[in-house]
Amino acid sequence: MVEINAALCTGCGLCAQNCAVHAIVRREDGTYRCNKTWCFGCGQCVAICPTGAPAMPALEEPIPYDPVSFDLNPAVLLNAMRFRRSIRRFTGEKVSRGELELLLEAGRCAPTSTNSQTVAFTVLDEDFEVVRPKIWKSFARFSREKGRKLLLRRYEKYLAHPDQPDTLFYGGNQMIVVTSERPVDGALALANMELMAHALGLGALYCGFATRAIDGDPELREYFGLTEKRTIDSCLIIGRTDLCFRRTAPRNPARVSWR
Repeated sequence: MVEINAALCTGCGLCAQNCAVHAIVRREDGTYRCNKTWCFGCGQCVAICPTGAPAMPALEEPIPYDPVSFDLNPAVLLNAMRFRRSIRRFTGEKVSRGELELLLEAGRCAPTSTNSQTVAFTVLDEDFEVVRPKIWKSFARFSREKGRKLLLRRYEKYLAHPDQPDTLFYGGNQMIVVTSERPVDGALALANMELMAHALGLGALYCGFATRAIDGDPELREYFGLTEKRTIDSCLIIGRTDLCFRRTAPRNPARVSWR
């Protein structure tokens, strides 16, 4: 939790004014302290203080703001969002550990409701080929139950050529499974990771069928730590691709109501 160094505190009150739960209160001498009973550790006071008086010693060291390395050009950011694509052709070349860690850091930095930070990540890497057939089997069971013959054909093709790129993972052999206690938190983390994948020149695909297959199989649910409280948000297949896009893809206009 937050500790405020009275020697560094100038009494400006910025931290207290910005505190969402009014956990920062003024002392008689004009400095401020944090009521740890109310504080939920969002870190806003650490980020806003001009002198660095508030601190969270148990967590990472804050990075000082620098406009050169922090600020984004809005037009460039928007074009990056427009240009990113869902990838369904991976080369099979592994993504490095360092690149995976950057993706996870991007996911970790996403906002969470009430700063709960309940999002968890499972990187399916070395175990991918062990878990892959189990996901396929659960996918096939789901397809039979729903009478989805076209989906079952995908499974049959996979069984016939298990060493070839399939129509579930598309040649990818690494996947990040995101779970949380609030689905919106996991979704925000996934969006961050996909944009980071784009920035790294990697391909990424939200795999809804794998998500459904994992959620519908008791063994897979246990493997990925799912419970009644912790649910699966999505699976993000990560890999290298030889696709080269030349322009953005057209989209429908935004559905907006101005009121």
